[in-house]
Amino acid sequence: MQRVPSHTQPTLSLITICYNSAATIRQTIESIVNQKEPGVEYIIIDGGSSDGTQEIIAEYREVDLVISEKDGGIAAAFNKGIRSASGDIIGLINSDDILNPATVVTIRRLFHEQPQTAVIHGDVILQEGEITVKRLKPAGCWWYPWRFVLFNHPATFVRQEVYTRHGFFDEAYTIAMDVELFLRWRTRSVTVSYIPESFVTMQAGGASGQHALRGYREVVTAFTTHGYPLLPVYLQFMSKCVLHWMMKIRGKLREYYAG
Repeated sequence: MQRVPSHTQPTLSLITICYNSAATIRQTIESIVNQKEPGVEYIIIDGGSSDGTQEIIAEYREVDLVISEKDGGIAAAFNKGIRSASGDIIGLINSDDILNPATVVTIRRLFHEQPQTAVIHGDVILQEGEITVKRLKPAGCWWYPWRFVLFNHPATFVRQEVYTRHGFFDEAYTIAMDVELFLRWRTRSVTVSYIPESFVTMQAGGASGQHALRGYREVVTAFTTHGYPLLPVYLQFMSKCVLHWMMKIRGKLREYYAG
């Protein structure tokens, strides 16, 4: 396929939010700056790190904007980055994620070829250390008990105008702000295209994994707020909690017998 010249494609802003991410942020930055080209902007929103994160960021002149200050949490940091962005398209790449090779070229080309599409999302490769656990695909049906996630947020790219028209992340949510936003788009008929390609590699154990039960409760709030039926939502919540504790018990048993 012939590559579309970058100057004819929509501009792209990639945003990383971080806080005390010295252990992982270097690989995140390099996965992005290695794909930089004309029309691509990179922004880092740091919550006031004190572990060497800021010093690592300062090594990369390819980063276009760094804001380092205390903020109101994940959603507030996302919103700060989005408001600071100048690109037609926005992608949010977390500080322990890796932007997979050729993603920038692919995303800009897809939005160029699909001017009617407001949001493009794809798959995520989930890893634990260097071990690939699985490829995360969208849930398909919202009521699947083993998947609350309708979209893979780190592999989602959004036209700036969608945020302008439909609002930013709801800062009342501490974990499931992406779920609420996706449900908002669904109820407002935002045009979303799924591309069966992996755009991001993500490490297991992020904020949603560390605070899973709180996240599940916020997901229930998001679904009910947007008019989904109470009974299936709560049945899904209880199923998710049971699965969560089963995985916890299995992990403890493995540790016991391994020791």
